[in-house]
Amino acid sequence: MDRSTTTVEQGSWYNTAASSFDRWRVFPRLLITLYGFAFYRTTEWFMTLPDPTNAQSAFVSVIVGAGAAWFGLYVGSTSKK
Repeated sequence: MDRSTTTVEQGSWYNTAASSFDRWRVFPRLLITLYGFAFYRTTEWFMTLPDPTNAQSAFVSVIVGAGAAWFGLYVGSTSKK
């Protein structure tokens, strides 16, 4: 078998698009952006409360804690090569 004339076929456009989409890490970047917006709105809401209750303080603590965990996962992950 003569392998000197073997050519490699180009991948289809959707495989190329999918790999680019994966390399750009669209979903993690979108989710971290949405978390930033939710964090901003939550702190803005909390600071406007005249007398926050313990439940409201706990809610804000959960939002901040979840953000710390999410950011740690985002920074610790790498794109697949």
